[in-house]
Amino acid sequence: MDERTWSIGELAGMTGLTVRALHHYDELGLLSPAERTAAGHRRYGVEDVRRLYRIVALRRLGLPLGEIGRLLAPGPPTLAETVRLQLARVDDELARGRELRDRLRRLLAALEASSEPSTEDLIEVMTMQERYYTPEQRETLARRAAELGDDGMRRAEADWGDVIAGMRAEMEHGADPGDPRVQELLARWTGLIEQFTGGDPGIRDSLARMYESEGSEPASRGMVDPDLLAFVARARDARA
Repeated sequence: MDERTWSIGELAGMTGLTVRALHHYDELGLLSPAERTAAGHRRYGVEDVRRLYRIVALRRLGLPLGEIGRLLAPGPPTLAETVRLQLARVDDELARGRELRDRLRRLLAALEASSEPSTEDLIEVMTMQERYYTPEQRETLARRAAELGDDGMRRAEADWGDVIAGMRAEMEHGADPGDPRVQELLARWTGLIEQFTGGDPGIRDSLARMYESEGSEPASRGMVDPDLLAFVARARDARA
């Protein structure tokens, strides 16, 4: 049996760690010395050294100390366990990175499409959308926005402005919701919604929930008031 021992300074030199880090490992119960001298100095044995090298290897994979402690108790982790855990961590980081990329893309598209809303207003709308759209739906919407490009997004914004203005004018003039002019505007309105949702029923339902829960003005950044939305609903009923 190998009964060699090393001081904390020697162990630090062997591994490239600091004495302070080894003290911290001891405090966490990750690596306690095999023995202490009469003066209270730490002495590490062969098994301690082997355990420390496993800790160092796991740290280099990016695992936090808490997870390393779990893997080392009651015994050392298998390579498969270590790789599986790190793979899950990388997948989680990639998902968060995609989410951040999509939020930035949506914010940039909104900023480039209109100079009227403030950045705070746009961020509020994005936050609202995150409450109603799933991450997969938001990724789909971001992909569709990227496919449209800046020019396509500006055209969509302009088309929405024209349709909303036209529908409001008809409402204010007292037009019958079944009037052909109103129905033509409704067809364009519905087409723009389909363009936004890509015909995805899940995204369409999420959009409807957002308008129902938040109200038409916050959900549309002030473009659609409740009276106009009610007029559009009557036009749909007239079409049916």
